[in-house]
Amino acid sequence: MTDHRTGQSAPAKLARRRALTVSAMLLAGLQASTGLAAARDGGSSAAPALDWRLCSTAAADWPIKNDTRSECAELTVPMDYAKPRGRTITIAVSRVRAAQGTTSASPVVSVLGGPGFSNISDAMSMTRRGLAALNAEHDFIGLDLRGSGYSDHLVCDDRPGVEPLPTAPEKHFKKADFDTQAEFNNRCAAIDPAFVRQITPENAARDIDRLRVALGAEKINFYGASFGTAIGMAYRALFDRRTERMWLDSVMPPTRHWPTMDRETEAVGGESTPPFVAWLAGRDAEHGLGGDESTVRGRLGELRGDLERKPRTGGGVRLDGDWVVEQINRPQEEWDHAAKALAAVRGGGTPPAAPTPSKSPEPSKSAKPSKSATPPRAGGAASEPAAPIRSAGLGGPRSGFNTPQYHAMFCNTAPAGRGFGELWAAREARRKADPLSGGTEFSAWCAKWPLNAPAARPAHGGSALQLSGHLYEYVTPYVWAEQARDATGGALLTIVDDGHASLPSSPCAEKAISFFRTGQKAEGSCGGQS
Repeated sequence: MTDHRTGQSAPAKLARRRALTVSAMLLAGLQASTGLAAARDGGSSAAPALDWRLCSTAAADWPIKNDTRSECAELTVPMDYAKPRGRTITIAVSRVRAAQGTTSASPVVSVLGGPGFSNISDAMSMTRRGLAALNAEHDFIGLDLRGSGYSDHLVCDDRPGVEPLPTAPEKHFKKADFDTQAEFNNRCAAIDPAFVRQITPENAARDIDRLRVALGAEKINFYGASFGTAIGMAYRALFDRRTERMWLDSVMPPTRHWPTMDRETEAVGGESTPPFVAWLAGRDAEHGLGGDESTVRGRLGELRGDLERKPRTGGGVRLDGDWVVEQINRPQEEWDHAAKALAAVRGGGTPPAAPTPSKSPEPSKSAKPSKSATPPRAGGAASEPAAPIRSAGLGGPRSGFNTPQYHAMFCNTAPAGRGFGELWAAREARRKADPLSGGTEFSAWCAKWPLNAPAARPAHGGSALQLSGHLYEYVTPYVWAEQARDATGGALLTIVDDGHASLPSSPCAEKAISFFRTGQKAEGSCGGQS
């Protein structure tokens, strides 16, 4: 996630993703230890010195033009920390030195999103964001997490699945999405299961601590956004005494349980429904969808259910349950068109032509798969070449987005969400509870994922931890920040906006600067970006 703010309208958030799954964002498999206790709080062995070189010359296809400050190096770490003398892998790291020159201040390590994305340029990105003032006295450190960017990674090609007929019931489409994802997951994991199993937030945290040792730092500061917060919580759980101060913005839940995450994400999306329903209830004479909100919800819920069971086509689009949800979540300026479309389809007709959509924003490094920030899928425009190659370090090809790493980071330690029956039953229970807005999420990213790894449970610690949650955001719902606060004991600042990881571009950035400089925590609320 680069900008970290989706800025998309509700229809864009709820648009169907036939290529994989329409979802936002673990029981079988090959078992092996990842050494959860092997490197807990200070157990890292000495790491070799880093050979820093200017990134623009050392790294092939360095993504930042005219960058004269970023320095890059390669760090060798154990692939499996339970086997420290076994196979090793390379982690690409970057540094932007403090503007004041030599400094004794602990460095600020940042992970601004993911998974799957290259994060090595995050250090330089921090100098261009709202926390840039910290670079006066702190070195900024970035890295490509294992399995991504210039770090060792796999490349696995996509194979298209079988698309059901347009008139097939919704369950057939969900099962097709699930089967396509399952085929990808199992085939790609089989390329190098020993490596793929070790792609976890916990091992990323261990890599960061190995980097801390190589930097000669007693402690680090950490700034994490979106999925970077999962890395931060893992680091603090394992290396609390090596953590000086940590700020996590747009926080992931402390336990990533897909059916629960779908429900919680869905609840945020459903908040946009009542205003449109109330608006329709006041225009029953014009649209015939009900004279009170209960009737409107009932009729639209029935229409959604009918079209899920027996979809049809009309006006060049597939008219199914997702189409109904898309209409009820259109922006206010499109409500009249949506009402006419719903009334026409409910009467058995064809919807009028849709208005021309506004230009979509650039994709962001979203913390999880969602309708508002869909990561590129293997085989799509941003997929990797169709060959199971490994990175050659900074001189090799940079993986801008690595799909195998994306799924491994989410799925190796996920306690649920691998079976179709489980996901479908949870989806149907939500739809039954709310026929109009329930069941819009279906996260099949971990379909039949074959590997398991233990997770480090976030816990209360002694290091300074500050969390910030965005009250109205969709990608990482605010309730996840509350859960993380309860699990870690961190202070929680409520940012009153709908931005995703938008702290640096809001007035609240000053609180983060103060926190890293003085340790002063912030609670209560703060006005977000406009």
